[in-house]
Amino acid sequence: MNIFEILREEHDNISKFVDKFEIMAIDLMEKNEISIEEYTKAIEFIRVYADKTHHQKEEELLFKAMLETKDEMANNLVNHGMIVEHNLARLYVWELENALKAYQKEPTVKLKLAIVTNTMSYVYLLRRHIDKENRVAYPYGERLLSKEVIEKLNEQAQNYMK
Repeated sequence: MNIFEILREEHDNISKFVDKFEIMAIDLMEKNEISIEEYTKAIEFIRVYADKTHHQKEEELLFKAMLETKDEMANNLVNHGMIVEHNLARLYVWELENALKAYQKEPTVKLKLAIVTNTMSYVYLLRRHIDKENRVAYPYGERLLSKEVIEKLNEQAQNYMK
């Protein structure tokens, strides 16, 4: 598999998670109960798989290579688009974690709202973000980068975090 196939496959896995994450927020609204354990596992998945495995692979391999071309469009796409969205996703997870901790100490409607809001903010952001990367960022990278650079990225992606 090449780097683009690997990243798209990871997107498929993240998309499946995002659908389940949305159901968790709906369940909280409908059933008025929350599983802290489920949310803790969800945050762990986000941090380990979506962020550390996937987003860092993009940032350290693909986006870095795109930026090294000094292409203005790549710079705008990466620095003013994809990286901003990665950081926004991290913020939503951080806010969610804080709301969960506070909710455990004192379960209020306001904190429940914060949990649902940050969960759904993450869900909506990731759905749009994945679509943009699949339809715009990756195809642009495939056109922009030389065959040699892509081959090097393919090898690095295969060995990333092994």
